[in-house]
Amino acid sequence: MSKETKNEETPAPQTQQAQIQVDSTSLKTFYSNVVGIAANINELYLTFGVNSDPYNPAPTEPVKLDSRVIMTPDAAKRLCLNLNATLAAFEQRFGVIELDLQKRIKA
Repeated sequence: MSKETKNEETPAPQTQQAQIQVDSTSLKTFYSNVVGIAANINELYLTFGVNSDPYNPAPTEPVKLDSRVIMTPDAAKRLCLNLNATLAAFEQRFGVIELDLQKRIKA
């Protein structure tokens, strides 16, 4: 006869998240209410700027572009997924973000 052992659950091995060090000493902050997106086979380009008259469909002053981020397609996809999740949580908490300018002006 074989000796039976008590069947105890063994804890699943914990996966550790890599600790990534962040250096934000050269971080710059920009305000943007305009973004342009372009892409080629290897990269995506996000160009940010400010429209000083965002409620005017034909602004009198040119949109000032002031920064550009170039990223790989996989980094852009991660950004997209994170933005979608963040915006969904924002709308859940504060309400739907209206994109139709005419409806926003009337509100």
